Amino acid sequence: MRAALDGFWPGLLQKAAVVVLVLMLSTIAHKGYGDISALSARHSGQEFWVALTRYFIGNLAGGGKAKQDE
Repeated sequence: MRAALDGFWPGLLQKAAVVVLVLMLSTIAHKGYGDISALSARHSGQEFWVALTRYFIGNLAGGGKAKQDE
């Protein structure tokens, strides 16, 4: 019985970690999609690419601009 449970917990924890990782990545992708969609609605053509570059550079460290800064 003990030998059967030795492999159970590491496998369960590994599966839980994969689920949490998928949730985190899907949240990041969802936020990025929304932010880029908003940028494309506000800017067109060359202005969009400049705004997108500013967006990526401004968010490299994980801190976005506050609503008042825009």
